[in-house]
Amino acid sequence: LFGVVTILATLALAPVALALEGGSAMSEWSASVTKLATTDKQLLWDVVVSGFFHYTNNEVMYLALSNVHPITLAVGNTLKRVVIIVASLIAFRNPITPAAAVGSTIGIAGTLLYSLVNQHYNKLDAAKKA
Repeated sequence: LFGVVTILATLALAPVALALEGGSAMSEWSASVTKLATTDKQLLWDVVVSGFFHYTNNEVMYLALSNVHPITLAVGNTLKRVVIIVASLIAFRNPITPAAAVGSTIGIAGTLLYSLVNQHYNKLDAAKKA
């Protein structure tokens, strides 16, 4: 179902995107090819592969959502982001600003705290029902 919705959304929004961005799209495409020192064919391939992986990620998330509790999925998604951030810092040697570190910490801690509080209240509810 997610695939059908994605295809319909693409068909519905493609004309809007072309109307709004069509004039500058080709010049931006050419600028990207030049900046990345690549070919039109390679850039198109990269965009298609990136889109495929993004779609696949969303498809897996919807499948996971039907099998696990939304809180578990949210915590897993946050963990995924942490892994991506850490991998980026290590692989690309990206420096992290203090503001980015604080923001990441708040986001991660908030999700963890929410999960722990939710788990605590679920245990209380289960104890009351027993």
